[in-house]
Amino acid sequence: MKTTRNILLTLVLLLNSMLSFGQEQEAEKPAERLLEADSTWGKELFQFPISFAQEINFQGAEVALFPKGWSNEESPEFWSYAFVWEIDVDKLVTKSVLESSLQLYFDGLLGIDTWKKNNAGIQNTKALLVEKEASKSTSRFTGQLDIFESRYTQKPMTLQVTIVQRYCEQTKEAVILFKFSPKDFDHNTWVKLDEIELREGLCK
Repeated sequence: MKTTRNILLTLVLLLNSMLSFGQEQEAEKPAERLLEADSTWGKELFQFPISFAQEINFQGAEVALFPKGWSNEESPEFWSYAFVWEIDVDKLVTKSVLESSLQLYFDGLLGIDTWKKNNAGIQNTKALLVEKEASKSTSRFTGQLDIFESRYTQKPMTLQVTIVQRYCEQTKEAVILFKFSPKDFDHNTWVKLDEIELREGLCK
């Protein structure tokens, strides 16, 4: 009987290990295919519709990348991170759609509707983007997000944001790289963030 229990326990542990390894591999594959980033970044994979922001009407996937200090209030990398969307669309996503999508994303991520029930003074996320470059296959934006940071400080916070978007005509997909930080663009934190880049030839 003891031997049977040991075998079952071993099988359960093996299955859990295989599932975890599979999830890790899934998160790495799109990141490695789409992005230039070193191995120190933590990764998470999400599928659209994203569970906390199902109103964002895209099909595709997101890979989020986090530096070690992103959740530490004392770190210069606090709330500094990036994510890339690979989504099915028939053209570049417009500025207004990016703004509304970011507002829905961060409202859902931070549970703003729940917080507003207890505090009418809490505001929804506001996104303001400025287009810096536009062509048939590429667009770039800078801007800022005004959020209510509900996880650690429970205070309003402004995130600076940069966006690079490439459209792949062959696959009918847009690949969109977002980078965020509460630090100004001239802060050293952005040097680390700028190490993350879309791969050349990602549409091939």
